[in-house]
Amino acid sequence: MKKITILSMVILFFSSCTKEGNGVPNVKNGLLPTNYIIVKDNSFSPKDTTMAVGNSFTFVNQSTSTIGIYSVDSVVINKQGMASNTSYFFKKDTVGTIYFFMAGKPTVRGSITLIK
Repeated sequence: MKKITILSMVILFFSSCTKEGNGVPNVKNGLLPTNYIIVKDNSFSPKDTTMAVGNSFTFVNQSTSTIGIYSVDSVVINKQGMASNTSYFFKKDTVGTIYFFMAGKPTVRGSITLIK
């Protein structure tokens, strides 16, 4: 019974996380699938996406410079200094819409809507 409780706590701890990486990872060797959001100098692609709760997202910086990505509340997504050709992993396990924008370019916006 203790093993199940500890396992449940570990799963709960890692259920909402972020992670940095270099570019788009190689999906071989058992890496879990993710939804990619490509970041260019003046755009996100896709700009808006709707997925079921539990999906993960990886922002991939294909712009020519270091950028920042922030949610409108600057709490849910707060990624400063994302260098060119690096990535940022994001996962949130609650229903709702997260609006995000590129630092210094407030008109470059996107959204992630998580549904049941």
